Amino acid sequence: MLLCMTPFSPTMNLGRAYNDAMERLPEDGWAVFLDHDACWTTRDWYRQIEEAVQAKPDAGLFTAVANRIGPKWQQAGERDCHDIARHRVFGKARTRVRTMLDATDTKGIGGVVMVISRRAWAEVGGFAAGMMCVDHRMHFAQRDAGRRIYVIEGLYVYHWRRANGDGPPDDAPRAENCPCRGPEKAPMVRVRLP
Repeated sequence: MLLCMTPFSPTMNLGRAYNDAMERLPEDGWAVFLDHDACWTTRDWYRQIEEAVQAKPDAGLFTAVANRIGPKWQQAGERDCHDIARHRVFGKARTRVRTMLDATDTKGIGGVVMVISRRAWAEVGGFAAGMMCVDHRMHFAQRDAGRRIYVIEGLYVYHWRRANGDGPPDDAPRAENCPCRGPEKAPMVRVRLP
C-alpha cells in the first residue's frame, strides 16, 4: 500500500508532522511525501513508484528528480520555467528513463518527494525534529542502518522552490547535527528497472 501525503506543521516541525503521518500507516505500508510546493507532472507517478518499490523493497528511501532542487545531480528540466504545460511534456518524456541512481553515499537527497516504508522509518526511530534538513537526516539514518537510497530518474516533479525568493522563514528550525553541507561528487551507480 502506497499512501501519498503532504504533511504540514504550523509550528514548522515538519519532522513531527511526517512522524504523525507514518504512525497511521499499516506495518507493511509505504508513505509518499510530496512537498507543499511541488506537483506531479504525469499520471504515471504512482506506477513508477510501485515499480521502484517492487524492484528494491528493502530500500531506505526513494525520491524523484525535479527542476529546482538542492543537489545538482538530482536536477532535470528547465529550472526557471514555470509553464506547467512544458513541465508535463518533459515529465512524460522522462518516463522513458528506466534507471534509478544510487544516492546512498552523497551529502543527502533533496526530499521534494520521499518514499519510505513504515518498517524503514521505525527501524531508525523516525524523522528528526525541525523543518530544514529532516530529509537529509533521514537519508543518513537509512544509510547508517544499511539501507540504500535511490533517485527514480524517470520520475519528474515540478518544484516551485524559492522561485520568487519566497523560501522558508529565516527562523525555520533546522534538524540538528546535519552533515549535508559541503562539496560532493555526483553519484554514478545506476540500477536498471525491469
